[in-house]
Amino acid sequence: METGEVLKLCPLPAQFFGEGVTLWEDKIIRLTWRSGVGFVYDKESFLLLREFAYPTEGRGITHDENRLIMSDGTSTLHFLDPDTFEELVRIEVHDKGLSITNLNELEYVKGEIYANVWPTNRIARISPETGQVVGWINLEGLLSEEDRSQPIDVLNGIAYDAKHDRLFITGKYWPKLFEIELMIGEGTS
Repeated sequence: METGEVLKLCPLPAQFFGEGVTLWEDKIIRLTWRSGVGFVYDKESFLLLREFAYPTEGRGITHDENRLIMSDGTSTLHFLDPDTFEELVRIEVHDKGLSITNLNELEYVKGEIYANVWPTNRIARISPETGQVVGWINLEGLLSEEDRSQPIDVLNGIAYDAKHDRLFITGKYWPKLFEIELMIGEGTS
């Protein structure tokens, strides 16, 4: 984290476009965008353990204590068995009666699902029980104008370090990774 040096790399075959990644126990679970194929690797060695299939796009993946949670670019979040990858349940994400579509990158933080809403600079905080958006994180202006002088793309990286209670944010081709602290105050959600 301090230097940005890549310590280990796990290349994806060229025919796949990688999207979501999560750690589950001693495994890395990785999605592909439109191929309908996911990969499971050993966390330490990066040895491919198995592949699995899913019928949707793969956008983001995270997990709660018992299930994997996957986004497919719609307003639906799919909860999967972490061993069989079978869908257990799904929820529709909504805010004030409106469906929230383009759910992309996911992270599970303190009992809520954080979902980047592509291609915005907003992250929805979602109740995993109801699909209701319980708050929004607005990251407009996070990336400075100097950093925008080079080719960049959308916000789409969320990572939570539960051990140190740290939240990290980045985007495609962003030159920086940000550690942010959420401030909930009067008039904010």
